[in-house]
Amino acid sequence: MSKTSRVLASSVFLGLTIFGYLVARADEIQRNGQAIREVLSGKCRVAHAAWWGFSAEESTQSLQSAINSGAEKVIVEKMPGPWIVDKIELANDQELFFEPGVVVLAKKGAFRGTADSLLTAWNKKNIKLTGPGATLRMHRADYDSPAYKKAEWRHVLSLRGCDQVIVAGLTLAESGGDGIYLGTGRNGEPNRHVTIRDVICDRNYRQGISVISAENLLIENCTLTNTAGTAPAAGIDFEPNHPRERLVHCVMRNCTIENNQGYAIHIYARPLDGTSVPVSMRIENCVTRGTNALSASVITSCGPTGPLKGEIEFVDCRFEDSGHTGLQIGSKPPTGVKLRFVHCTLADPSDKPVPTAPIRFSTHQGDLEPTGGVEFADCTIRERVDRPVMKYDDALGSNLLGITGTLTIERGGRKTMHKLDQDLVGKWIPFDSVLTVRPVALDKIRLEPVAAVSPAERTLPAHRVRGEARYLVSAAAGDTVRLRLKHQAVGRQEGKPVPVQVLAPSGKEIHRVSIDLGQEADCTFSAAETGVFTVLGRPDRHTLQILSSTHPVSIAGSQGAIHLIYTRGDFPFWVPPEVREFGIRIKGEGDGERVSAAIHDAAGAKRLEQADISDAKSLHVKRDPATRGEAWRLGLAKPGAGVLEDVYVEFRGIPAILGFDPQCLLRPAKTP
Repeated sequence: MSKTSRVLASSVFLGLTIFGYLVARADEIQRNGQAIREVLSGKCRVAHAAWWGFSAEESTQSLQSAINSGAEKVIVEKMPGPWIVDKIELANDQELFFEPGVVVLAKKGAFRGTADSLLTAWNKKNIKLTGPGATLRMHRADYDSPAYKKAEWRHVLSLRGCDQVIVAGLTLAESGGDGIYLGTGRNGEPNRHVTIRDVICDRNYRQGISVISAENLLIENCTLTNTAGTAPAAGIDFEPNHPRERLVHCVMRNCTIENNQGYAIHIYARPLDGTSVPVSMRIENCVTRGTNALSASVITSCGPTGPLKGEIEFVDCRFEDSGHTGLQIGSKPPTGVKLRFVHCTLADPSDKPVPTAPIRFSTHQGDLEPTGGVEFADCTIRERVDRPVMKYDDALGSNLLGITGTLTIERGGRKTMHKLDQDLVGKWIPFDSVLTVRPVALDKIRLEPVAAVSPAERTLPAHRVRGEARYLVSAAAGDTVRLRLKHQAVGRQEGKPVPVQVLAPSGKEIHRVSIDLGQEADCTFSAAETGVFTVLGRPDRHTLQILSSTHPVSIAGSQGAIHLIYTRGDFPFWVPPEVREFGIRIKGEGDGERVSAAIHDAAGAKRLEQADISDAKSLHVKRDPATRGEAWRLGLAKPGAGVLEDVYVEFRGIPAILGFDPQCLLRPAKTP
């Protein structure tokens, strides 16, 4: 055959091939069009997403159209590449089935909204998402980059107030928030009758699973792993936001929670109270292991609206987190939720565990009852080091109450079984006598300067106040007070502007400024009366500080405690002459954040010196009344072990006020 003939033959063959493809494609389009019409008419109840088309660039419209078709079941086929999509809304009464190997991938550059999620359902019912071997994946690293507005709500699957939902067999990965989020509906409805089974939540930004409000929830045979990015960074977090939300008949069983940046299991029910529906939760046959920051945390409530009621159980669970095996229980009063650990084992494989005790209890400011009412039924602690079994970080002045059950301690080949009762717990956790001294309520006393100090521009020593920043400034009528303030980030530069109020001695607000995070601002006001003015801001997890002032400044704690961070130096405080008994407690934050401290009296004698404080260290002073008040001094320094970060200074029997200069202190004013 000549060259010309061969070229001609090849051209004819190619033409026939293209013609055949076009005929086949036209036939396919015709058949797909007919199939779509049958679905839309209700004649066909099962649809294939590919009928609406597939594109390697983006298939959002195709997948959304398939979901909106009204089909009872939509099959998402395995294609040559991933289904690249933007936000998808789920539908009522539908199963979305993903074939093995399917990848639904978030579109790059999309999800700009802070709450944009891959799959979302608001107030939907009868939904099934099934797909053994299929993956729903986002781009966690992108959302954490400067190109995106910082947020923690870009979830893979967001269920809001839904009913009758099954999620099975899927891997949900690399979100900018949670793998699965169970939030409230448009009118505050909880999720009801939700089953999450055989699911893997991997490398998500905030949580593997977040449960905000749910009733009749089952999570089983799931793996929650590698969460990292933003707090709490837990494997699973049960965390309602309001008292009207609920955690009712929630069961989690046969799950593995491993290698998360935060806690493995975090139950933060503090927003619930005595007005809430009682909780009922059971965590059964679950394993925590790897590099989780802690095995499990349970925080409930006991505030002015009463303690949360109900029951939380951990049954046949194994806590095996390397170096971080431990339980944290806080704000859990004896009269509130019944908390039980049944046949559970804490087995830290490390010979250098970070927690100073495997079981830690705590109370918090605002609690109205001690912590207690916890049963350990036939539980075991198995570890390689000798350390306290329990610790109690108490802010109320109370013993642990109602700690019952049996604990077997296995160390060095020896087993010791302990029957828990009040006497044994009292030996393990000695009572701190300082806590019998009542705090002084600053709003019940009038303050005055200990000495007259002329106005002058002063740069304050370096310090940072976290949580509630309350400063006291003394000024005379007619003075113009000028302050320079700074709103500074702790960790990520994420947060809202902080409003700062200036309150007159009468308590009336006379001035207000707003300071953006990371910025400084001036605050200038005129004193219409002589007295002590309050400068108040609540920077939450960040800090607010006064950099300079024309008038004497002190730091105050309205509830008897001052929360500092990254702060060292000497801070004088005033002991009124009539005080017979007072106490000071100093503590860090957990085991890793510590502080070294010393307290000197007015004569310069050292009354307390302690390095590397993590748990509270107390100074309890009893004395005869003095003829005049005294300026004592608190010194804070970097620890030799751990890091200097959060520091809490609590005062009892004397006002919680720290100054910067002994000549500029405040004292309770004499009664006229």
